[in-house]
Amino acid sequence: MTVNALGRAGFLGAAMALAACAAPPAPAPSTPPDTRAADAAALRAIIKDWSAAAQAKDAAKFVSVYAEDAVVMMAGVPDIRGLAAIREGIPAMMQDPAFALSFEADTVEVARSGDLAYETGSYSMTMTGPDKKPASEKGHYVVVWRKGADGAWKVVVDAPVSDPPDAPAAK
Repeated sequence: MTVNALGRAGFLGAAMALAACAAPPAPAPSTPPDTRAADAAALRAIIKDWSAAAQAKDAAKFVSVYAEDAVVMMAGVPDIRGLAAIREGIPAMMQDPAFALSFEADTVEVARSGDLAYETGSYSMTMTGPDKKPASEKGHYVVVWRKGADGAWKVVVDAPVSDPPDAPAAK
């Protein structure tokens, strides 16, 4: 064997050894399973229970769906920010003797990522008005949900939008 042949053989041997030590190529990232249908069904069940808690004036159960950083945005009043403020505001509202709230989701859409969703629907609410008489309003709403690391869905934005008042009947 000549020196040139030994040099090539050594080079090839070193190259093969390096190739053997190289890390295998990383697997292509896999697409997570599509859980949107199951998540939407779970959210619809939570929403049904949430509405039932409102109708029963069960403030603790009603408030339990909100995230620590949730915000409730209602017309005519400052936003209620954070779970502590929501725990104060909602029970006070439910203590109104005229209080009644019902709502139903029309749409529940879950993001492909499986960690965010939104719900739209309609609601009806009655509270004691400034004239000390029951005052009712109807409207629509949007609620944004976020799935936590524990898999629990929590409300992060709750934004009801009241419909305009009915026009007075023509005489």
